[in-house]
Amino acid sequence: MTIIHHYLRKELLILSSFILAFTFLTSCEKQPNLGQFGSSNVTDNNSANIVVVDSSTVLLSTVYVDSVASASTSYLQVGTYRDAYMGQVTSQAYLQLRPPSFLPALDPQRDAYDSIGMTLFFRKSNPFYGDTTLPQSFEVHQVVDTLYQLPSYSNGWFSNQYLPLGPSLGSTTVTIAPNLPYTSQNAGDTVKIRMDDAIGQQLYNMAYNKSDTLTTLSTFLNWFKGICITPGAGSPGGAMYGFFDSCMMRVYYRENTNGVSKGKSIDFILYTPSTQWNYITNDRSGSPLANLVTPTSVTQPPPSTPSSLTGNASYVDNMLGLTTKLTFPYLSAISQRPDYIGLLRAQLTVVPIAGSFSTTWTLPPQIGIYRTDLHNQLGGAILSSTTGAQQTGNLTPNYLAPLQSTYSYDVTNFVATQINNTAPGANQVGLMLSISSPANLTRWQRLAIADQSFPTQQRIILSVYYISLYPHQ
Repeated sequence: MTIIHHYLRKELLILSSFILAFTFLTSCEKQPNLGQFGSSNVTDNNSANIVVVDSSTVLLSTVYVDSVASASTSYLQVGTYRDAYMGQVTSQAYLQLRPPSFLPALDPQRDAYDSIGMTLFFRKSNPFYGDTTLPQSFEVHQVVDTLYQLPSYSNGWFSNQYLPLGPSLGSTTVTIAPNLPYTSQNAGDTVKIRMDDAIGQQLYNMAYNKSDTLTTLSTFLNWFKGICITPGAGSPGGAMYGFFDSCMMRVYYRENTNGVSKGKSIDFILYTPSTQWNYITNDRSGSPLANLVTPTSVTQPPPSTPSSLTGNASYVDNMLGLTTKLTFPYLSAISQRPDYIGLLRAQLTVVPIAGSFSTTWTLPPQIGIYRTDLHNQLGGAILSSTTGAQQTGNLTPNYLAPLQSTYSYDVTNFVATQINNTAPGANQVGLMLSISSPANLTRWQRLAIADQSFPTQQRIILSVYYISLYPHQ
């Protein structure tokens, strides 16, 4: 009898819940097509009811880190461009060179100095960014302070670090077609910069004399402290280009043997990848990011700027230190609905702003999704609830129908935890969108995401599927 009594009481409680649910349950619910639900075919069999809530508030903010580790990436990033969303972006590449291990035996009766130049090898199709139809100027400068005298060297070099430079040692202007096997210099994928003959002659004379400045590496590094490749001063610039770090400074000379002149060279190549880094600057004035909140101290956590201050959008551009934070202030309200039994699935759909991307201003093909805390720190990856794998959005760009270009993520595990999180500060625990490694340090791509001031079909959507106590129409 006791079991039957409890059973009857449960029935009454369920009936009461139905009445309360009909009274209080609001709209924003619809019955999904369960023909192919999730990773398997799930149907209700007249015993389960599924509700989807797709109007949850999603707050966007742009998180800014003032520097990224830009050393040892194998890419020399050089160029400048103006982006309607990011503003003016410029990058220049620092590196140290070392002399050859063996110097040629030069004969003044046979050999003669010719010229000196910097040789850069363009990475075809990867990476470049911007309008590559515009010519770009490149300059070579000598570093006037040693790399080893700065304490930051022991910790690696970052994108906001620079060294003072001497006058230009040479420049060139070239047009690079990323998908063609040659540049406007007609030298294949090579960009050549003619340099000042004064430094070239000096190096040639040292090689002839077997100077210890060239034969002792430490002596050379203290004398020739490094070089920097920069976009030319006043260059219109329309693109950012990536070069191999296997670049070289070449001293050319002519060898005359039996009346036949033959060109030869003495090559100074990259000393070590750890002393090559890219110094990146971003002038955000006049752009939606002009009001971006920046750190006021080196110990401050990465600050976030709400989308209302950045053109009602948030941004992902890891090369510029930008990631997007998502928070869901009213997520726990779903579990408090009177008909709520349990979470079934949650999906996040990210729609890039239509018109913000093109074949020139490309989208990142992969964007990772991670947990983040009150201090905007990047946490662990959000794994798929069905495969356990890390997620990158599964983007397929559609330039003709831009609203069909979306990133989608299974956020079931995150929502399952957060939906019952009532701890202080829970509203600031969220998700972070960030370009996955190694592209986060090597590729120039960005994403602009509309906030909830945009029409529904253009903004980010969190869809939460839950099991309901009763059917909804």
